[in-house]
Amino acid sequence: MIDTPNLSYFKYKDNVAAGYSLENLESIIWADIEFVCDDDDEDLLADMTAFFKGICVVRSLVLSLHSLELLLGCETLPVFSTMVELKIFKIWSENAWRPSSMDEGLESLLSRSPELEKLSFPQVVLSSLPEEVPSCLLFKLKAIEILGFEDDEVCIQKAKYILKNGGALENFTVHTYVGEERRLKISKVLLASPRKSNHCNFLIV
Repeated sequence: MIDTPNLSYFKYKDNVAAGYSLENLESIIWADIEFVCDDDDEDLLADMTAFFKGICVVRSLVLSLHSLELLLGCETLPVFSTMVELKIFKIWSENAWRPSSMDEGLESLLSRSPELEKLSFPQVVLSSLPEEVPSCLLFKLKAIEILGFEDDEVCIQKAKYILKNGGALENFTVHTYVGEERRLKISKVLLASPRKSNHCNFLIV
């Protein structure tokens, strides 16, 4: 058990801490979690509910791909009721995204983050587009950044979903490595897509 009531900033980079619990972190503002796992590591099956529950009052959260997998695999997914910023990143040693359930991805975490205003994530972690739109997307999210974007139909539909439902969206940025012609195709399609927000700036880089 880690009991640190005055801790404001918490960074964890190590093997999976199964069995660890974090207590009395009421002062925590920022957390950066990077669990180190092999792709065939049984640690990916560990229940990290107690660990993540300890940081659920955080305002800014940074997660590696494996860390997001472990969070989504929690027996009970915590509610991040005060989180306003979320960043998901992929490190060089992480291979394919393997969510704990075929139907579970970033969208599940968004549904538990009602106050989220700023979001950055690799497009692959958004596994489905739920009919019940997360409230943060409808009313709170102001800035969204998608990484690793492609010009295939799956990616396009994800971006359209965000534009269609992002009621408070001010800045929507798409990062892609495709060539100029394919980049123009993405831009043309998304610029013509319906937007819920009347003041959303779209940028493709």
